[in-house]
Amino acid sequence: MTTNDQQPSKERIKRRKKCSTISSSAFDAEAQDLIQQWEELSNEINTFEHDHQTYLTQLENVEKLKKTHRLEFNKIEKKIQNLNESIDVHQSLIIVADNHKQQVSNNSDLLRIRRDSEKKRETPEERLMRLSTIREHLIKQRSDYLRRIQYTLPQPPERYLRIILGSELPVSILDKSEQWKYKESYERFKLRVTLIIMILSLLMTTIIPINRAFDALFHFLLVWYYCTLTIRESILVVNGSKIQFWWRLHHFISTITTCIILIWPSTKSYKIFRQQHYVFSLYISCVQVLLYYYQRGLLYRLRALGDSDELQISIEGFQSWMLRGLSFLAPFLIGGYLFELYNAYVLYNISINPNNEPNSDWQFMLKILAGLFLILFLGNMITMYMVIRRKIRERIPDIQWLQHRYESVKTLLNRVRSVKSFHK
Repeated sequence: MTTNDQQPSKERIKRRKKCSTISSSAFDAEAQDLIQQWEELSNEINTFEHDHQTYLTQLENVEKLKKTHRLEFNKIEKKIQNLNESIDVHQSLIIVADNHKQQVSNNSDLLRIRRDSEKKRETPEERLMRLSTIREHLIKQRSDYLRRIQYTLPQPPERYLRIILGSELPVSILDKSEQWKYKESYERFKLRVTLIIMILSLLMTTIIPINRAFDALFHFLLVWYYCTLTIRESILVVNGSKIQFWWRLHHFISTITTCIILIWPSTKSYKIFRQQHYVFSLYISCVQVLLYYYQRGLLYRLRALGDSDELQISIEGFQSWMLRGLSFLAPFLIGGYLFELYNAYVLYNISINPNNEPNSDWQFMLKILAGLFLILFLGNMITMYMVIRRKIRERIPDIQWLQHRYESVKTLLNRVRSVKSFHK
């Protein structure tokens, strides 16, 4: 039954609900029409039941094929690793004699499968050259191929996901379009929650009066947000996204800091740090929104040029492909990192002052909180420094080439001037 057939049927039902009387001929015609609809629906159900059985059979075959193919992949990967190690050991044990050397110029002859007659005539030196060529070319190419295709096969979940999910629940997304959709949903989730945090932080610092219940709701939002980010990022990593270790660790540390602030009692020490924390949340969320829109545009251009991975995500920091926006983004990022250092300084001073926090247990907790903010500051600054340093090293040859060209032009101009002065 199509959608066009269902529309008159719904209108007929509405009319029958309004009018309870009907003629016998109309009643018989409608009864015949209903019986005919049931017969057509029954045929559709029978066809669907047969197709569903076929679907279940093929689905079971596909799941079996996934498991067997994954086992074959692991077996081949292990064999390549063992063969590579064995060749290294063998090459270190072989002593090449000065005689019986033959020069082989074509690597394709060394990589092809040998005939039985060639195996008998081959000298130890030739076998050594063949092993070296196999290790350098064939094994490396095959290893690169396996690395490229590994995310088209089911991947086991990480330990963190196994702890969260409680089982070996498969989280691999084998369809490239579905991977892209999941990555886009991650980006939209991060942007929307960041905007909500920014608005709430602004309201908490200006309009909404001090209330520990509202504060607890806001901090619970932060805990839920960072926990969700860690889970989604772990799923993206399983499916091939190359998220740097520090940015994943950054979200784990942020989860712990927000948990500590969530359970912080409404004491004098909390009231001292409360306003500063909301200003910090407002500033960080504004910087994250700014980074999001900048990185989205830049990643779109890099993907169009083929210079970026499809699952590359936007982050809360600086990466190598963002070097062009360094002069614009660096002041905002450094400001946020220095704010983290200032939070660590204020929290440490609160923890060592008994007038602000008389409870010894919470003095220790505030020291931990200060240490976490200090770790965030150091990790962000070191990561940014390493990225900038690596990009500058990559551009040193270009800079040296420009210096050489400049010196050449300068020398040429000096010679022209000397010739002119000589003629004068």
